[in-house]
Amino acid sequence: MSLRAPQGARTQVESRTTADLPTCMTGRVAGAAAGRGWPAWQASHGVAPLGVWSQARGAQVLEKRVDFFISHAGPDSDWAQWVAVTLLDAGYSVELDVWDWTAGTSFVAAMNSALSRAVRVLALASPEYFARTWTAAELDAAIVRQVQDGGYLVPVQIRPCEPGTFPPLLDPLVRIELDGVDEPAARARLLEGLAGPRRPASGPFPFPGSGEVGKPPAGRSGPPIAFPGRLPPVWGPVPARNLFFTGRESLLARLNDQFSGESSSVAVSALQGLGGAGKTQLAVEYVWRSADRYSMVWWIDAETSTSLTAGLAALADSMEVGSGDIPSRARAALAELGRRAGWLLVYDNAADAAVVTEFLPPSPGRLIVTCRDPALYRVGATLVEVGEFTRDETIELLRRHVPSLETSTADQLGRVLGDLPLAVDQAGAFLAASGMTATSYIDHLGAHAQLLLGDATLHHAGLAATVATAYERLASEHPAAAALLDQLACLAPEPVPLAALPTGTAQPVPGALLAADPLALHTALAVIGRYALARRSGTSLHIHRLVHTMLRSRRTTTQTRAALEAALTLLATASIGQPESPADWPVFAALTPHVIAVASQLAATDDLTEPVEFRRLLDRTCWYLHCAGQNFAARELAEPARDRWITLHGADHSLSQTITITLTAAMADLGQYQSARTLAEDTLARRRRLLGDDDLDSLGAASNLACRLADLGDYRAAQILDEDTLSRSRRVFGDDHAFTLNVANNVGLRLASLGYYTEARALLKDTLDRRRRLLGDDSPETLGTATNLLTTIISLGDHRSARKLAEDTLDRQRRIFGEDHPKTLGSANNLAVALAGLGDYQHARQLAEDNLARKQHHFGDDHPDTLDAAHNLSIW
Repeated sequence: MSLRAPQGARTQVESRTTADLPTCMTGRVAGAAAGRGWPAWQASHGVAPLGVWSQARGAQVLEKRVDFFISHAGPDSDWAQWVAVTLLDAGYSVELDVWDWTAGTSFVAAMNSALSRAVRVLALASPEYFARTWTAAELDAAIVRQVQDGGYLVPVQIRPCEPGTFPPLLDPLVRIELDGVDEPAARARLLEGLAGPRRPASGPFPFPGSGEVGKPPAGRSGPPIAFPGRLPPVWGPVPARNLFFTGRESLLARLNDQFSGESSSVAVSALQGLGGAGKTQLAVEYVWRSADRYSMVWWIDAETSTSLTAGLAALADSMEVGSGDIPSRARAALAELGRRAGWLLVYDNAADAAVVTEFLPPSPGRLIVTCRDPALYRVGATLVEVGEFTRDETIELLRRHVPSLETSTADQLGRVLGDLPLAVDQAGAFLAASGMTATSYIDHLGAHAQLLLGDATLHHAGLAATVATAYERLASEHPAAAALLDQLACLAPEPVPLAALPTGTAQPVPGALLAADPLALHTALAVIGRYALARRSGTSLHIHRLVHTMLRSRRTTTQTRAALEAALTLLATASIGQPESPADWPVFAALTPHVIAVASQLAATDDLTEPVEFRRLLDRTCWYLHCAGQNFAARELAEPARDRWITLHGADHSLSQTITITLTAAMADLGQYQSARTLAEDTLARRRRLLGDDDLDSLGAASNLACRLADLGDYRAAQILDEDTLSRSRRVFGDDHAFTLNVANNVGLRLASLGYYTEARALLKDTLDRRRRLLGDDSPETLGTATNLLTTIISLGDHRSARKLAEDTLDRQRRIFGEDHPKTLGSANNLAVALAGLGDYQHARQLAEDNLARKQHHFGDDHPDTLDAAHNLSIW
């Protein structure tokens, strides 16, 4: 069998500088209600007996028929439950998703089963019903059945719908209209409209899962299901309902659960999150859905003590209690609440926990507080964090604004917007009004965020105004915190690890930026969190990418320069480890996005000189990216840095030289061999001229040039240069020096490339033994030599020994570097070659197919390593 040379030819260790050397969807029907009222209904409608046979997974399963399946949109679950209770009380059997479909149920399977089992389907018509994907699917299926079985589908209108909303096929059907009437009239219309014989309920009719009429299912508690079509006697001034409200069902369920039990004190729920997360809109939606449960609902602007007092005074007027000035009437309102029950207050946009504490209602009622400050827990509130949309919620809202928007495009827009609800709403409204394509919007968002997200919505002042107002207040009241936020806004919109300046013998946290002394740092973090301009996690801070963009775009040129200078100094404080050490890679990974962000801003600034410590961090970050196999990123970061440093300091400067070595290695690993050779030759010439032939940095440059010559197939020239370098290194540093072993490793590889396999095996075996003794079995250098020895053993035809070494090396590299690191992929290829040499072609092929797919994904189809893998696979 003819195989190309096994991979591993570039596993030699690159050399840089001395400093861088290694030191019941199971058929359940509505409880005991199933079957009640059936005999008369069956007789009048010709329905099959109580049990009907249906096919399920090849076996006949007996399913019980149910009188009604209630199809509804998620926001209309209150109406659905009221209709269900009304029908149960009248003697009908009912299937309702929120009662009968348990967590984990397949929605599609449950819907299909319910539609086939129901004698009739009630479609609760509302604007949301016709806008939802799943309700549309239920309706389509019911319409098909309606054509075959007249009377199967019954539209029940619960809220006004725009003309043309109803599908044309529903126009001929008589609909039951419940919107705009009181509860007795609604009950009468519903039962009369269904017009079928029924038995009146005799005694308490079991509610599904609980055994009590009008009570929620088992596991839930609270008031009986009330009629959703009424408002309480005391009501106001609640904002208008947002007809574009989307998703948030889990958060609404949390509010329902929290406010359902009995309590001797006021139950307080604090909806907390950054500006634009939709806290107020969540509260509005809850109030409108739950208004019927309360005897009184009152909405108050709580941003200041003055506005909160005024809102309570207005409540006192509505309850006809109190007199005198505003504070007196506010106190009277709180006192009256202590004599009443069943009320709900909303303190919207509360800015100060102390103010909320001062005006905390005294009695068993319900209070929702929307706020940015997580300190509201101090008033005894249950914090409900309101964060970003899920991507599905983002796509749904965007397509409600622009129905023609492709799902893939909406997904891309959601990623750019960071799924921030207000920004999603603003973007959808802008696209609908302007006719701009989503692709064009995405292209312009970075440079024109203030413009594109500046317009107010029907329910909000807009994200730009929200961020600007919060920042201005922060800068006015806490300038030191604002200054820190300005620095962080120059970094990437990723978590930033912060730490206090070390005192005494305190050791800095690896990778953390030394921002200030402990008191100043924690004070600044607390204040920034209070204004919700960033999220805190311990001492890490994360700014949402759109807030990040807004903070940067609002600055003047002078402010931008000052913030960037401070950010450079802040980044330069990071404590980092060795780029070659996989144990230190998590620290570099956390810092890399911020280094890249600041470096890109530096590239656009002609007259700003970064601190020496930052240059060192940038240089070592580039080397880390190369060592970690991220060579595209290493090249993109190193190339402009090299150009900049050569312009500032000259090509002979040490930093210019070390960043050149990194760029050379990255280019070589990307298959750009000739460009890499040109850079390597220039580096060697400069170092010999400046430092002499025997200096460690000169020897390292010679070793790197030999690698580049070998990449281009000039193995003889590479061998001559490597043997000279090895001889000098042994003489100057000794046989066990780390650099000597680097070069010995490479000489062994050159010998193998020239066909001197026996000599190569002996040298590589000696080098491997020394490295195992000095560095351990798992060091990257040890594994590199093991890989090179492995390729030599394969070339000698000793496939059994090669297989054992290949399996051990691959296991270690997978554990240390991960499945997709170039070194791991090289070892996987070598194991496949060894398996094929032993005749185990099937396993060799499986390994090679996986290896090729990974290389195509990470390197592209035209990379030399990818082509080698494809060639070997084609043979097997």
